[in-house]
Amino acid sequence: MIQEKGKSKLLLLFGISFLSISMFVYQVILTRIISAIFTYHYTFIITSFSILGFGIGGIVAYRQLKNNKTNNQFLKDNLIKKIVLMPISYIFVLGLFYILPFSINILVYIIPAMVPFIIGGYILSSIYSEFSDISNKLYFADLIGSGLGSILVLFSLDYLGVIKSIILISIISSIAVIFFVNFLSKKYIIAYAVLGMFVMSIFVPQNYISVMEKNFGSIITSKLKTFGNIISSGDKAEIVYTKWNAFSRTDVIRVDNDPNEMIVTIDGTASSPMYKFDGKDGSLDIYKKDVEYLPYTFGKKDNVLIIGPGGGRDILYALAGKSKNITGVEINTSTIDAVRHFKDFNGDIYNKANVKIYGEDGRYFINRSKNKYDIIYLSMVMTSSALQTGYALNENYIYTVEALKAYIDHLSQNGKLVFLAHDEEDMSKIVATAISALSRNGVSVEEATKYIAVINKDSTMTHNHGGNSQIDSPLVIIKNKPFTIDESNRLEMEAMAGNNKPLYIPNSFEVGPLFHLEKGHLTFNNFLRGFPFIIKPATDDKPYFYNFNNNALMLLIILLLVVLLGIYLLFRPMLKQKNTAKALIFFGALGTAYMLIEISLIQKFILYLGHPITSFTYVLAALLVGSGIGSILGNNSTFNKDKKIYMPPFIVAVISIVFVEILDVIFKYTFSYNLINKIIVSSILVMLPGFFMGMPFPRGIRLLGACDKNVIPIAWGINGAMSVIGSILSVIISMIFGFKITLITGAIIYGLICLYNRDRLIL
Repeated sequence: MIQEKGKSKLLLLFGISFLSISMFVYQVILTRIISAIFTYHYTFIITSFSILGFGIGGIVAYRQLKNNKTNNQFLKDNLIKKIVLMPISYIFVLGLFYILPFSINILVYIIPAMVPFIIGGYILSSIYSEFSDISNKLYFADLIGSGLGSILVLFSLDYLGVIKSIILISIISSIAVIFFVNFLSKKYIIAYAVLGMFVMSIFVPQNYISVMEKNFGSIITSKLKTFGNIISSGDKAEIVYTKWNAFSRTDVIRVDNDPNEMIVTIDGTASSPMYKFDGKDGSLDIYKKDVEYLPYTFGKKDNVLIIGPGGGRDILYALAGKSKNITGVEINTSTIDAVRHFKDFNGDIYNKANVKIYGEDGRYFINRSKNKYDIIYLSMVMTSSALQTGYALNENYIYTVEALKAYIDHLSQNGKLVFLAHDEEDMSKIVATAISALSRNGVSVEEATKYIAVINKDSTMTHNHGGNSQIDSPLVIIKNKPFTIDESNRLEMEAMAGNNKPLYIPNSFEVGPLFHLEKGHLTFNNFLRGFPFIIKPATDDKPYFYNFNNNALMLLIILLLVVLLGIYLLFRPMLKQKNTAKALIFFGALGTAYMLIEISLIQKFILYLGHPITSFTYVLAALLVGSGIGSILGNNSTFNKDKKIYMPPFIVAVISIVFVEILDVIFKYTFSYNLINKIIVSSILVMLPGFFMGMPFPRGIRLLGACDKNVIPIAWGINGAMSVIGSILSVIISMIFGFKITLITGAIIYGLICLYNRDRLIL
């Protein structure tokens, strides 16, 4: 044994918990920072490859254990060195990413990002190997730490920002160092010095922190980002406001040559304008020629709901239309803070008497709202998606068939649902989704065309280099009643007065695919297939609205194959050994199946809990804590009888399949609960499979430890590496078949794992 005699193993367990907290928070902060550097595609690739560091760390530990079986002092000293390096690695890697100028070479980010995972993989796999007899307690401490980390990171990024969050995880990791070195050896003065250094860094003045947060190298230097693009074009600009939270990095940019507008960006892009406004009604007349104003030119407009008001432009259109009650719902609360911070510039529009702003997800808001609205307005809710195909991988519940049906159902008599799209792709898919939503309300496909009008932006501004008109910022208006002739004529007249070009208006300007659909020349399926891009409507089960082609899917499949090849090359020597291969298959399958179920459950609970961050935080915490409890109680003989079938994985499979059928029913009957009660309901539900999911891993470690504990590091490593496969596979399956099938796939793998009884697992 490499620990000092008489030392309590509680020190070891606390060390693991604190280390797991720091590693989980690091992983989320890494994802946040990479998201602000690249699009979602590249974020997914970089983080996936980085987490393979767990496997590398396990292999390094395996080789050292194999080559130094009797030299305990060497192993102990080496382990302590790695432990002390852990908090330093966080500061080095995340600080490096923050100050580096943008590089298109993703290896610049993958290789450093791996370092903490390699170190952490080495530490944890070594400890699991040495103390395999208490693997259930180690796993409990590990999972409880990760669960606490999932909650801590939410509050840390929201209230401390990214710089202080990086300092925080270094402090937490330093505390882990103290526990470890006191357990493994005599007190190391360097461990206390590292902790003291990071504690002192808390007292860095806030103004220095603010300057550091603004000066994010990639935001400033990347031409793919709004600020970097402005600077590269020769204009002078300044970032005058920055705020990080768990959802995004929000900036406000002031451009010198435009004193009447500032730009609000999310993760460096997703630009939303903030206009200068003196608060006087007469100043709103300039907006009345814009295509965005057209919904206010006919019909009722007293009660307006704006989903994603961003910098406040859409509020100005509603004010120009004399709307009496304006409700804005913005998912990114930092955007609300930014607009209110510059109230002297924008006329304090978010605090006007007839304006109410809520910081939550628009879909969740509409699902629990009992109000009816004359206009529900969504204006480029994901502003940069038309420019960055990386958003094709991003789940979006705002634009699904179920979402549009919910919006239509919340319209007042003869109300209007309005979308400002980016281009032809967005517009066409919104129209197809609207037809599907209307059909669920009993409207035939042919009749649905009478409910929809499409107008293109100012025709004088929408020409390509060849002089031909193109579709740019089209407006889609969907009514819950057919357009009347008077409404159609009024809309066409107002559109033409502002030089906006009608693309389709019922009764008035009937041309193009919608005309042929109306006349029965096309079936709906032929209509969907008639475009050079995918416009099949997204659903809540497959919420990938921006997946306009199969490029994202092909990229994922290539990524899956590359990662599988990397794992094969890493573990190839061990896979050639028959007995070792059995253990690797078992632990690899566990890592894959766990992630398939974890990601599916997080997705299923997003609409129920109202925000992706809320679902990620509390569902994941409940799953991990449930697994931790299961790991402790799973040592009971009830779950470890030598049978042909190992029951806990089988129970996971059964619960998961039952969830496919009953979760939606439970959500329906408990949706009116307040958020606290919903979190309690969610936690109970998720902890049920989590309890049994926590049993197989420590059992496998314990069985390996009884045969050859040196194999444990590679078993631990492949479990972490294959969790990457599980996360990639979950997106691939959900894009093709949906999240229900993803959950069932995880259940099937657990069903196969239950066949790995004691005789099939041990070496």
